[in-house]
Order: sequence, then C-alpha cells, then structure tokens
Amino acid sequence: MELDLANVLRGERRSAELQHLEGDFYRLAGKHIASLERDLEKLEDHFSVEAQIIEDELKSSRKSISKLMDLRIKKIAKKAMMQASSSTPAKPPDGMTEEEVVLYQTILEALTRCRENILSHLSRPSTERPLTGKKDIAKEYIAVRLLETVPMFVGVDGKRYALRKDDVVMLPKIHARNLCSKNIAVEVRMNHEDAKGD
Repeated sequence: MELDLANVLRGERRSAELQHLEGDFYRLAGKHIASLERDLEKLEDHFSVEAQIIEDELKSSRKSISKLMDLRIKKIAKKAMMQASSSTPAKPPDGMTEEEVVLYQTILEALTRCRENILSHLSRPSTERPLTGKKDIAKEYIAVRLLETVPMFVGVDGKRYALRKDDVVMLPKIHARNLCSKNIAVEVRMNHEDAKGD
C-alpha cells in the first residue's frame, strides 16, 4: 500500500487551511505503516540495505503522521474557537477525516457550553436590572420562558443573551416575539396585582 505521508505533511504545512483528506485517511495510514512493519519482519537480514530502506521509510512515516496530526488538530481547534464565538450555525469544515469531525464537534460543544455558562453570569443581572431614564419596561420588553436552548446573541439593546431551556427572562419585544413565533419560547404573563407589593 503506497501512501506518501511526507508529501501529505508538506502540503498541510504550505496551507493555512485544512487540506482535504478522505474520511478514512488515518485508517489507511495505519495500514500503510503496518504493511512496512510486516515487510521488515519478513527479511532475514535486518542489516541489509533493503532493511535499512524500509526502516527509514517506517521511521519517516511515523514521524510524518504524528506531525500531520498535531498540525491539523491546531487548525481544527482554531476553527472550532472561531465558530463558538459566532452566532451563525455552521456545519463542520469540509475535508476532515471521520476522527477529526468528532474532534471538531467535541471542541465546539465544550467551548459553546463554557461561553454560555460564563455569559449567563454576565448577562442575566443586566437583563433583570430596571431600566433608568426609559419608559415602562413592560412596554419595551416581554417576559418569556425558553422551551429550547438558544445560542448566545446580541440583542437590539446591545446586551448579550445566553438563554437555556426553562430560563425565564425579559427580552426586547422583537426578540421575544420572534422566539415565540418559532415555538422556541412562550410569553409569561405578568400579574400586575402581585407586582404592587406591600
């Protein structure tokens, strides 16, 4: 099985983007290395020129696949970080192997959860604070309960919202009505009699 791993590594180094690899690339690379190992074992004279050539190729292939994997992991992690900070959903980049797709999705999910957890601490107090110098908050905002988790977004009021399922929050009318129309949230009717207090 012929697979020029050194050439694949050179191509990866030349490009800032991920070069396209088939989904089973690492499986094929493993078979290529195993084939070289078998060829070496079959030789009676392990000090022959032929044995030295195979050993050199085996060593080069192992080194190339290790460096290739490290380089691509860095690129994949960078892409996941960029996607995690974006509010626009996107499918995994093309040209990744089966293992790399799983890695990308795992990193992206971890980064997204982390950002949501951090932003929830930063955004919720600001959404609950009364607006000063504004009209009645009830006229500009609507209380809703989330039926699904929503990716972080910046509202028309300039605030960041990281909303999770079952959260009850005050949202600008445009966002609240948009989420309700998509059955992602339901409006919570405020009881003004209870709000009068003492």
